[in-house]
Amino acid sequence: MAQRIAGLDLGSASVRAVLLESTFRGWTLVDAAAAPVLPDGLPRERQVSALRGLLGARAWRFDAAVAAWPGPGAASHLVTLPFSDLKRIGETVQFEVEGQIPFDLSEVAWDWQVLETRAGRTDLYVGVVRRDEMKALLGLLAAAGVDPQVILPAGPAYAGLSAGGAIADGEDVAEGRGAELLVDVGAERVSACVAEGDQCLWARTFPGGTAPLARALARDLAVSEEAARTLLEAECAGAAAPPEPTAPARDPRVPESLRRGLGGLVREIRATLKSWEARGARRPLRRLWLCGGAARLPGLADLLGAEAGAPARPLALDGPGTERIPEAEAPAYALALALALRGHLGARAGRLNLRRGDLASTRDFEHLRGKVARLAVYAGLVLLLAAGSAAVKAFALSRQEKLLDRSLCEVTQQVTGKCYEDFSVAESVLRGRGTPAASIPRLSAVNVLAELAARVPEVALKLDRIEITREKLHLQGSTDSAENVDKIVEGLRGSRCFADARSGGVRKRGSDARFEFTVDSELGCEVAAGAGRGTP
Repeated sequence: MAQRIAGLDLGSASVRAVLLESTFRGWTLVDAAAAPVLPDGLPRERQVSALRGLLGARAWRFDAAVAAWPGPGAASHLVTLPFSDLKRIGETVQFEVEGQIPFDLSEVAWDWQVLETRAGRTDLYVGVVRRDEMKALLGLLAAAGVDPQVILPAGPAYAGLSAGGAIADGEDVAEGRGAELLVDVGAERVSACVAEGDQCLWARTFPGGTAPLARALARDLAVSEEAARTLLEAECAGAAAPPEPTAPARDPRVPESLRRGLGGLVREIRATLKSWEARGARRPLRRLWLCGGAARLPGLADLLGAEAGAPARPLALDGPGTERIPEAEAPAYALALALALRGHLGARAGRLNLRRGDLASTRDFEHLRGKVARLAVYAGLVLLLAAGSAAVKAFALSRQEKLLDRSLCEVTQQVTGKCYEDFSVAESVLRGRGTPAASIPRLSAVNVLAELAARVPEVALKLDRIEITREKLHLQGSTDSAENVDKIVEGLRGSRCFADARSGGVRKRGSDARFEFTVDSELGCEVAAGAGRGTP
């Protein structure tokens, strides 16, 4: 069954979204759109407002949504554990994380995913955000009618591009196997992801991007930040500069200013590669992909390519991704597409999701799985209690049976001089001729009472006293009319046991106008064979 998944990139300058249709056999791109973030208001409110306008304008309907944490506020940590068992990792990683962050775990939303397992050791990526900030973002998104099932840091999400087969194979790719480095330069954050195949090997998100670069350019060229930002946007788009900043654009200091401004970005990428290399499992980089709005900034590919030692170029898409996203805009939509592919790949893309526990989406399968797990535990407890109750009842019945057998043995020992624990054998012996028990009546009071219940007609009757002896039956009660007494007597006379039934008198009570009566009868069915009921 086809499922529509939205990837949401909440940038500080613009919001971009991708809608794809996911099927068992693959995926197709339905639409891609962007909306500018207006300058008025708080950052999160402005981003969500732009997203609401984008979704409303496009009238998208989707079954699931995946969003990246906006801004550089998601902290990333590397945790290495000396084992690879996922169950042990789940039980241990929280203690490692607690030692690396300055907050209590109850104050943050966090999650992890496996990066690599080698020589019995496991490297984990751990993403952490403040819990109150997560709740605030979810509240804003809910007001906009969006409930993303997955929210994750931007860095690891880029591995979904290669895992989903969305990246083109360039002619400048180095020979042999190796990893790919994807660098997204946004307005206020930079994300880097080292990936190989469908596996994220290392990821990081840090402050930076075009906003500080525009400030540095304005300072060096002595122009306003707005003019520097306009110039920078034109440079990133590869177009001619607008009229106002034309003179600064021709200033020979512009290339040198951009190079100096990019120095901080180069240093952070160098630190990212060093951190990855320090793990002792570095692979040669075959390629560096530039993503984000600054992917086509002059000189950026040369600087980062020289630092990484691999050919660098703006991201080029392949497959269904090229149907709705023009080649020139492919780098800008990289994160949104990667997020949508993360939803398409599901568990194959890793388990990282900052919406865990009570922050999980109500539509999320994990939330349902948690409820099912609790129900399973409750059902198990009920079954355990039922089994315990059955065991206790069986033990009590067994003990009672032993007591009855013991009592039967004692009685038969006293009467016949021999112990019998089997009731049928004991009964046969007690009823045998020539024994002291041969005179035991064949009919009991229960048999007589059963015959009485069968012979009494269906009339308004209340029996206050029933007396059964070995030879006689005595009834005392009340009824609605004197005729009912005659019917009772006639009914009893139809049985051999009560053939001589007779009324002892009828008296009308003054309190409730009911008739009191008595009935007496000799018992004449003792000689009848079998049990219970005499035959007429």
